[in-house]
Amino acid sequence: MITYNISLNKELAQIVEKKIKSGKFANRSEFFRQILRSMFLSEKAGNIENDFIYSEPHYSELRKRIKNLKTGKEKIVNSKEFDKEFNL
Repeated sequence: MITYNISLNKELAQIVEKKIKSGKFANRSEFFRQILRSMFLSEKAGNIENDFIYSEPHYSELRKRIKNLKTGKEKIVNSKEFDKEFNL
């Protein structure tokens, strides 16, 4: 993967952090990748269906995971908790 570094003013950085914490994105990279997908992939064909996230089997799997999170069947843990749980 190619890495890009960007600088944000305080207000934009706060928005990014708020959106990440709201549970919609795993990390900053996912947040920015989704913005780029929305801007460029959906614009090319006039709809968001060209984004692989919304294509099968990805979309069904994402919906299933979100449902499991909302019903408590799965939970999100940070890397420290994951390592501890699996003795890594």
